[in-house]
Amino acid sequence: MTDHAVRPARQRDLVHLGIEDEAHGPGLTMVAGDPALGHVRIDLLDGHAHLARLHAGVDLDGSIARALVDAACERLAAKGHGQVTAHPYAGAEARAHAALGFTDIPADEPLPGPLAAMRDDAGRVLQRRVLRRHRTTEDLAAFLPSLDAAPREVGTLRAVVRRPSPGHREVLEVGHLDLDEGLVGDSWAARGSRRTPDGSAHPDMQLNIMSHRLVEFLAQDPEREPLAGDQMLLDLDLSHDHLPAWTELHIGGPDGAVVVVTDQPHNGCGKFIARFGKDALAFVNGPVGKPRRLRGLCAKVVRPGQVRPGDEVVVVRPSAPAGA
Repeated sequence: MTDHAVRPARQRDLVHLGIEDEAHGPGLTMVAGDPALGHVRIDLLDGHAHLARLHAGVDLDGSIARALVDAACERLAAKGHGQVTAHPYAGAEARAHAALGFTDIPADEPLPGPLAAMRDDAGRVLQRRVLRRHRTTEDLAAFLPSLDAAPREVGTLRAVVRRPSPGHREVLEVGHLDLDEGLVGDSWAARGSRRTPDGSAHPDMQLNIMSHRLVEFLAQDPEREPLAGDQMLLDLDLSHDHLPAWTELHIGGPDGAVVVVTDQPHNGCGKFIARFGKDALAFVNGPVGKPRRLRGLCAKVVRPGQVRPGDEVVVVRPSAPAGA
């Protein structure tokens, strides 16, 4: 896709070029001036926006660099990105990025894989510029009553999201659940798992399921909800007390698909921070979020079938052992 637009920015013209570059992969390039006075290149690393290159030519007052970065950030925010990262050299370059709105990422903060690898690059620092306000701990605490009011016995499937490759999302009108593939067309099998001896896909982690109420609150924009990375978003109480391991979720009526909650934990990680902020990660992984499974749960398909947004989700808990 190529998207051309021209707008003034500090008396410069910025030509927006959305490109798929064979050499660098998917991303965004923006050029200032005609003839060119400078350009900025944003790479998408597994879907995470990263400032890969900034060249502003003769820019005595920094206005070209500022106009380029501001326009790129505006474009990224419109596309649903919550932040853009950068990897400048420590010292003068890092200070120049700070003047453009970037702040250092703490050394102990979890990061998505493509960014985590950059930490080993001596002499450079990892920085971010936040593109939208994330929910705070106070926001999340105030929202708890709404989360706790979710249905307990019969919920609703709100969204089905397929992940064909890292960083890509497809919102489906109809999803097909399969015993071997999980959600057909999803990359679960190809992703593998650190929890299996040979690194293959974990059979009890076919599906990730999360509360739609929480995703909707964190995303603040329907277009950003699929960024959570979970294949199914439910309006249902997902807490450990309510859905113990091996509870069945019957989706779409008595002849519909059935998935079973497994005992594998589903925790927030660096990707969650990148999309929804540090407070959200601490909240879902903390003493309030863990018992409620606010980051979601893992499940696997035990009866195949089609699933659609709007389907009822009926809870069928495991039977107690005889004599219990």
